[in-house]
Amino acid sequence: MSFLKNLIRNAVSEGIGKGIRDAVSSAAENIVAPKAEEYANKVADSLDNAAEEMNAAAAQNADEKKTGVSSLGESLNKLSESLENYAATLEQAAASQEDLNKLWNEKVPGFPVWCFGGTDFRFEENGTAADGATYYCFCAENTTQEGLDLYVSLLKENGFVRKYTTADEVLYKDLGGEYLVFGKTDAFGTAPVMSVSMVRTTDRSEIEC
Repeated sequence: MSFLKNLIRNAVSEGIGKGIRDAVSSAAENIVAPKAEEYANKVADSLDNAAEEMNAAAAQNADEKKTGVSSLGESLNKLSESLENYAATLEQAAASQEDLNKLWNEKVPGFPVWCFGGTDFRFEENGTAADGATYYCFCAENTTQEGLDLYVSLLKENGFVRKYTTADEVLYKDLGGEYLVFGKTDAFGTAPVMSVSMVRTTDRSEIEC
């Protein structure tokens, strides 16, 4: 790995890592970090290719000096554009996650915040439990099954357990008199929208088989 690529990878990893720490608990880092590292390496590979083009352009002989300078300029522009696009992407993602964090704390406090991609996040009310607690559907577009699987792993890292012994369709966390209940039955039934259910309730029948 080149020196430049190493610098790029470290910078990207640091930026993503901060986003993770701001969005989820420390218990989730062992789940999210590998994905962040994979993404950082992809970005570093892309920018490193531009750096290699610069090196190649600079190494051209004197007879091709004019062409070499032109190629170097193009490579510099490409690297600058890549960095600007990536910075814009990070800024947009950070703003979207910040908005989601605020909405999440208002609607479903206690559940780990979703941080596995997607767009157009929203909550929809879907009736009430026996104790009057509101059922919420968390909806997100352009998510993936892999992202949902990672969120289920995140729930388990935060103390959620299965309602049914052989499936993850419903998970819950006992808070001592209150229960956080998560359901993912037919989560992608209206793809590309993912819809999962969440409720905070004192109704014990929600966790009993």
